[in-house]
Amino acid sequence: MFKIKAISTVSTKGLTTIPKEIRKKLNIKKGDKIYWILTEKNESELIIIHDPLKFLTGCHNDDSLVYEELEHKADKMLVDKVNNKSP
Repeated sequence: MFKIKAISTVSTKGLTTIPKEIRKKLNIKKGDKIYWILTEKNESELIIIHDPLKFLTGCHNDDSLVYEELEHKADKMLVDKVNNKSP
């Protein structure tokens, strides 16, 4: 079984750095989305959505959308995609 052990610290604002070894193994790059799942047993699972803009290209063609609306719709679409993948 392959294991990577790493530690990161959470800042007062809730920010943390994903350790390099983890980023490399999961191929996490700038702009990727991380979807967090927490079970009733307080176990966590992460789903990495690589290049979310590529996924969203062509999904909306409404010229009247403002950035905040588009961002909200994009996040909802990504959550829907993750929910369709997860058990």
